[in-house]
Amino acid sequence: MMSCRCPTATPNHIHRRIQALEAQVQDLLRIKNNSPNAQRPLPEVSPSAASSAPSDGDVIDQDIITIERAETLLEMYKSDMMPHFPFIIIPPYETGTTLRHQKSFLFLAIMSVASFHDLAAQERLENDFKVMVTEKVLYGGDDCLKLEYLQGLLIVLAWNQYHGRSKYYTQYLQLAISIAVDMRLDRRLSRGKMRRYEVKRDPLLKGDLPEKYGPEAQAWGFEEQRAAAGIFYISSTISKLLDKMNTYPLTQSIEEGCLDLGQRAEYRTDKDLYHVIRLQKIIENIETLAREQGSETEVQDAYVRVRTQLEEFRVFLSVDVSDSHLLFMQFHTAKLFLFQVAFFERNLQQSPATHLNMLREGLEAAKAFLDLYLWLPPKSEMALTNTEWIQLSFGVTQAAKLAIVSKASAVETQTRDLRHRLNIDHVFRHLVLRIGALVGRAGEGNKEKDIFFHYEQRTRKIQTWYEKMSRATEAQGTPSYASSASPIHMQAAPQQASHIPLSATLSHQQPPQGLSNHVQPMSGDISQPVLIPAYDPSAVNVGIIPMGSYATHDNVPQIAFPDLMSAPGWDAPFTVPMEDMSWLVDVSQGYGGMNQTSSPSENGWGDPGSL
Repeated sequence: MMSCRCPTATPNHIHRRIQALEAQVQDLLRIKNNSPNAQRPLPEVSPSAASSAPSDGDVIDQDIITIERAETLLEMYKSDMMPHFPFIIIPPYETGTTLRHQKSFLFLAIMSVASFHDLAAQERLENDFKVMVTEKVLYGGDDCLKLEYLQGLLIVLAWNQYHGRSKYYTQYLQLAISIAVDMRLDRRLSRGKMRRYEVKRDPLLKGDLPEKYGPEAQAWGFEEQRAAAGIFYISSTISKLLDKMNTYPLTQSIEEGCLDLGQRAEYRTDKDLYHVIRLQKIIENIETLAREQGSETEVQDAYVRVRTQLEEFRVFLSVDVSDSHLLFMQFHTAKLFLFQVAFFERNLQQSPATHLNMLREGLEAAKAFLDLYLWLPPKSEMALTNTEWIQLSFGVTQAAKLAIVSKASAVETQTRDLRHRLNIDHVFRHLVLRIGALVGRAGEGNKEKDIFFHYEQRTRKIQTWYEKMSRATEAQGTPSYASSASPIHMQAAPQQASHIPLSATLSHQQPPQGLSNHVQPMSGDISQPVLIPAYDPSAVNVGIIPMGSYATHDNVPQIAFPDLMSAPGWDAPFTVPMEDMSWLVDVSQGYGGMNQTSSPSENGWGDPGSL
């Protein structure tokens, strides 16, 4: 039998092959070194840069937090934080361990916002999140179009006050919008998830598509629908309250998705999402009043229509008995936003038919808004979103403005009862104490790293501004531009037993007194009582019932405030970002009128009576 054997390579043959390979390597090296485009060696990394680079492994491996701590933070996020932003839902069965391994980006985002009790750990988590955003989203290419990345960015946007004092807010928002736009979450999903988005506009490719890219459509999944609604809510809210451009408008697909979520109600909060979106759309319509080009009559009609929409929404809240803090906060913000635009921007208060009602309704709305915050359990506001903090800042400034203009002698008598119930002086003291109690996460370190330190500072400076403008208003006496009309007959105004302010001890938690003809709200409704208004023929003409508690009056004084509104400092706190406080007086000679050179939060709180 013959067998086939491979020839054995001799040692000389192997040696010659090695020499040939070495010669080829040397030739390649010479070509590379002689090339003008030869790559230069990378510069050495400095020790400081090396120390800032993330080590191998995630935040658990780096021992920033333990896995047990991560489980606790995730459960706290589900129970305390998630109801304030129900657009990203973590299922009850989801654990920190599974989320860490299956959705590491989302896991890190949640850990970075939920660890607000430990400022040092939160700073390290924030830095790791920036690195992961760069790697996964900025440099991720087509792989960045993942729902997980969008959800993680939305969570960090929702609680962005814990991320570098919101310095990356706009960048993160635009990254999230770019992902949503490329995924086409703002429109209906084509049958079969189309990844080649350019196909719709390219007729040469359309004929080669498989059937799964046909014209038949279906809805996005629940998670995608919530995320799309969340982007609109964040983008629209920030754009209206901070006067920016909304780059992610509401579409019919987003609205239909929220309706579908409410009908299916996979989670209890799903039923509120459509109402949140609808209410935000009303807020967008309010802004158009300031830019309305029609006559004053047309603007008045538009104002009445918006009031009607808000009244219908208030009735819904009473009947539905929703317990959504997000929805109630947004509703009261919408009412104050209406009075800001109509009263202070469009100057509709100069119309005798609406000006006094508008001022009184504004004071009522301000009290209802502040009650909503002051009723919160102590320190529960640490779970509030960045949007809710901006709404609170907006509401406090609106309450201060309305309280100031209601002190004008032409309307002081007619607004005294509501101004005393609002008791804005007590509100400022209460806010300073509550927010100041949150300061201290930095321990003995730099308090300026604590976002609540800056919130406390802003509250105090708004208080100082309010006191300064109030003194200027009271010093004016009877304005020359006021009418000397006879006192107004208040047909349906609530009467206080006296015009003495309520006790400073939790006056906002006392029930209204002396109200007649009001409808008792259902349990859980925290909006103000509704008074039955007198018959108003003008309301019949436009098919509405006035939202306010007070009827139209005759012989009303003209309340325009040209001197006050043109005074230096009037617009200052309302035209700057929330954290910019350079607009107010120098406090080097005494902090907030207390003869202190720093905030009381730095050295403890003295006697509350001195505040």
